[in-house]
Amino acid sequence: MAILIRNLFVFFLFTVILGGSYGLWKLEHQLRTVTYSEFRYCLANHDLESTTFTGNKVIATHRGGDSYETTVPNPEKLISELQDKNIQIIFKKDRSEQIFQAIAIIYIILLLLTVIISLSRKKRQEDEENKFASDKLIFPDSNHNTVTFSDVAGIPEALEELQEIVNFLKNPGQYSEIGAVSPKGILLQGPPGTGKTLLARAIAGEARVPFYSFSGSDFVEMFVGVGASRVRDIFKEAQGNAPCIIFIDEIDAVGGNRAGGSTASGQDERSQTLNALLVEMDGFSSTDTIVVLAATNRPDILDPALRRPGRFDRQVNILPPDIKGRKRILEVHTAKVALSPHLDLDKIAHMVPGFTGAELANLVNEAALMAARDGKTAVCHEHFELARDRILMGVERKGHIISDEDRKVLAFHEAGHAIAAMNLPDADPIHKITIIPRGQALGQTQQLSVNDRSSYSFNYLRSRIVILMAGRAAEEIAFQQRTTGSQGDIVQATEIATNMICKWGMSDTIGPQAMIVDNGGFLGPASQRLEMSDRTSEAVDKEIKSLLESCSQEAMEVLKQQYYLLKQLAAILLEFETIDDEEFTIIMNCQFKDKIAAGIKETNQCENCPAADSCIHSKLNKG
Repeated sequence: MAILIRNLFVFFLFTVILGGSYGLWKLEHQLRTVTYSEFRYCLANHDLESTTFTGNKVIATHRGGDSYETTVPNPEKLISELQDKNIQIIFKKDRSEQIFQAIAIIYIILLLLTVIISLSRKKRQEDEENKFASDKLIFPDSNHNTVTFSDVAGIPEALEELQEIVNFLKNPGQYSEIGAVSPKGILLQGPPGTGKTLLARAIAGEARVPFYSFSGSDFVEMFVGVGASRVRDIFKEAQGNAPCIIFIDEIDAVGGNRAGGSTASGQDERSQTLNALLVEMDGFSSTDTIVVLAATNRPDILDPALRRPGRFDRQVNILPPDIKGRKRILEVHTAKVALSPHLDLDKIAHMVPGFTGAELANLVNEAALMAARDGKTAVCHEHFELARDRILMGVERKGHIISDEDRKVLAFHEAGHAIAAMNLPDADPIHKITIIPRGQALGQTQQLSVNDRSSYSFNYLRSRIVILMAGRAAEEIAFQQRTTGSQGDIVQATEIATNMICKWGMSDTIGPQAMIVDNGGFLGPASQRLEMSDRTSEAVDKEIKSLLESCSQEAMEVLKQQYYLLKQLAAILLEFETIDDEEFTIIMNCQFKDKIAAGIKETNQCENCPAADSCIHSKLNKG
């Protein structure tokens, strides 16, 4: 009805505008009207050239071209008089009444068409609303091609938590007999790519029940009330297909915190949709075997009414997998990929800490693409290494030209990072050193921890800052200058130092006091510095500066003591560009580093070296 009224209003408004425009045009082009006496005067003076009769109205045209209009009482008598004076006489039929009737008919036809189109559009919209839920319904596949828990890996705690939901959907009577009520809603929250949507499909596939899949944006429309209507239709149809699962992905699109006093139409639509969702989740009884699943990576912005017990009363965190989980995920994604028999998935899982399930799937696909591009029949460890570097740093910039001087500075910079990491007991082992440009980075020193870390000690974090400052220190020692290549290192070091002082309470001066708080989301760090006095802010800045300067000084001292080794490692990097962990270990253990730097290739000159069998010369020459 509202759409019909709106269309009729638009139609009448258009009519008024059109009529007004026509009236203005008529006024602008209307002829001058004179009295009959003036017309007789002009006729008596023989000033007329022609006359045009339309009923009892006459349009007279002077010999000079001027025209005017008048009304005559007796047209027949005037016509004979004009004939006597040889004035041209023209007759026209009055069509104004016929035009008015035609306009009225067209107007009525357009009005009827507007009503018919509005009613048909309203009916079509109602049909679409009725089909909205049914179009999103997925029935269990009779061929057992659905996703199950066997297709989900790396999150055993979440699977164990959600197994109870599957049991409830399969056997609701077991819970009702004892008086237990299953959770009405389960909120899956975690970073992007951790498998929230896949897990929801696996629950439906494991329970073998109908599955409604929606996105939060499906409920957000331009017209207020559409989203709320769709929510009601979903729950109404779900009750007819119970037991079933309703899944809403990215629920933060409609479940965001309601702003008080907001009158914006978009916010009003979201509020009505959220209110309808809250009412419907409260409305179905405990005997209805309907489970509402929702996924989000922004739980911090959800409305509190949505997360209270009785609605989404169970929250399941889906976090990036640990090393065992990563291996299990790799096994799932590499099941259909031809792998080299020498490939060790444990090593692959170890070198990608923090990767989510989606990133691991992309890693496997990129490695397979590289193997196919190289014409290989199987994917080997090298392809996974290249795929990892491509994902983390970008494509190798083969066309980027670096001068010899800049390459030398870069080699000393990366060698400084590596030597500092080797000399610090709390640092992670070196995985790879390279001076090949990738993405925005000109070079990189990669470190991999022995095990996944869940917490970080003060010594470890301080060692990280020392290692970051070591690249800049190496440039100062070797070239007595500083370059812009340390920009990224300084930014990371400052961020770590700031978190140590302001977030983790690792300063004796400031004490265990939080100066920065996180927003609680999963979409990256969005910290907020708390209000503090000028005196406290000055003390915090002083502590951060002191920590950075002491770490920079320590890096300088370490590299001065190892300056000879710094030159040798930089020389090897300039020659080979990339050194892996095994080669780095050989270089550090070799007692003839001066011969390595000189580029000696004959292995007999290292015959007295304890590491002669695995010397870097023979290893790299074979490569």
